[in-house]
Amino acid sequence: MGSAALSILAAVCLLQDPPLPPLPDADAPIATSARPREITRTDYDRQFPRWITQGRVQEALQLAERYLEANSDDPQVLFDACRASALLGDGRSSVAFALRALRAGWVDERALDDHPDLARLRAHDGWQRVQELRKELRANAPPPPPAEGQHEADGLATLGDSIARSSLAEWMRRFGGGRYRIDEDKPMGLLIASALEPDAVRRTRTALEILSKQLTGNFFGDRQPDTVLLVLIAPDDAKQIFEDPRQGGIYQHHLRQLLACSTGAILRHEFTHLLHRGHMQRLGQSHPIWILEGFGTLLEDWTVGAAGGIVILPNHRTAETFDRVKKGVHTPWREFIALSGGEFMKDARWNYAQARSMLAFLAHQGQLATWYREYTAGYAEDPSGLRALERVMRTPLAAIEAQWRDWVLQRGRQDGTIEGGEGVLGTTLANRPEGVRIDSLAAGSPAQRAGLRRGDFLLAIDGEEIRSVGDYLMALAGRQSGENVEIRFRRGVVNGTIVVNLAAGRTVTP
Repeated sequence: MGSAALSILAAVCLLQDPPLPPLPDADAPIATSARPREITRTDYDRQFPRWITQGRVQEALQLAERYLEANSDDPQVLFDACRASALLGDGRSSVAFALRALRAGWVDERALDDHPDLARLRAHDGWQRVQELRKELRANAPPPPPAEGQHEADGLATLGDSIARSSLAEWMRRFGGGRYRIDEDKPMGLLIASALEPDAVRRTRTALEILSKQLTGNFFGDRQPDTVLLVLIAPDDAKQIFEDPRQGGIYQHHLRQLLACSTGAILRHEFTHLLHRGHMQRLGQSHPIWILEGFGTLLEDWTVGAAGGIVILPNHRTAETFDRVKKGVHTPWREFIALSGGEFMKDARWNYAQARSMLAFLAHQGQLATWYREYTAGYAEDPSGLRALERVMRTPLAAIEAQWRDWVLQRGRQDGTIEGGEGVLGTTLANRPEGVRIDSLAAGSPAQRAGLRRGDFLLAIDGEEIRSVGDYLMALAGRQSGENVEIRFRRGVVNGTIVVNLAAGRTVTP
């Protein structure tokens, strides 16, 4: 593979996150000293589900009660305590926790009706009190989310987080039942409903925090003004949402709702849309599709560079652009910038690739942030972005396009194809919501010899996060047979690291 990355800015501020503290062993006993260590939400989310699964219900309840001593209004933990109490046969405590959970904002009413762990709650005399409170809360519920295009004109953009909370309530009405854990990330302005294993959610939030800091710091200013619902969808529910299984994600601004089937490129793409549309809302602007999708595709694949800034990585769209430019069949920039949304989507695969490449070129020139500031400042004069390009680059559009063509060809194809003789693990992989799962291993393959098993999840290759099969292919493209790579993986709730000696592979494409 050629040069693997380009900096998103010529000079980018240092943004180093402190390392996460080590998580406690999920099987470790609860401290019993006079002043026990405070339970963090990360600790809690890792331990509680494991203990419930293992039948250690009393310990799980004690953990919830300890957490609630300092966080008395956490609806998810209150629901968990309700569930544990019911499993222990304490109907009275289960009712009390159910009432507290509802008053604190618990919205998964299907779980109260359907969750098998709550059978004793529903059989208790106090169940009627729970039903009465639910009826009262429904009567005072916020209005349903507005229709597409209605919210700005009707002034609903001022409702703060009520649109997102209405979206969450509607999601739980359709897909609840206790399968989704609900949390809130106030610094990022996210309500999170997730069907993933807690450690996968923690890693996802960390990645989004890094992306959010870079995008808000360099382009979009503050985070989105309103709270947004992020749903990390269970596979069965995704089939009901997306007709095309290749879509896998969408951000709907009128619902303040981001749906994603995986934690890879699709989530990064849609999260960028979330921040970008929040910026447009504050500015009162509506940016054309080539700019929207340019930013979305640009941030699909990235890593953190040595200086702490985001470094854009090539992906399958890079190869698509190279092929078109080499054949001389790319869309001229003046025509491309003028495409309507409908025209853009008629050839979406190619247009996504060209939009990404155009913004990547500006980043390579150290002008992306400058151009975006110039564009938003002069939006009333030219909403297309063309004049801002010419002003920042100090040359006519045709000359900018010529420089871009030369740059694309000089970089080379940079695809995610693994050619014969290059290194592979000897596995078949599948994108799952929580990452990349090994579905099978060839007998005697490098992965099998190293100790990987069917059902393991790949987390990183040589320190590079792997969140999708595309990430895996880009990480191995260009690696040679016989080369050693360090694989970080997850088996159940345990993470591990092994070294794999790659074997020669046949051609594989994303």
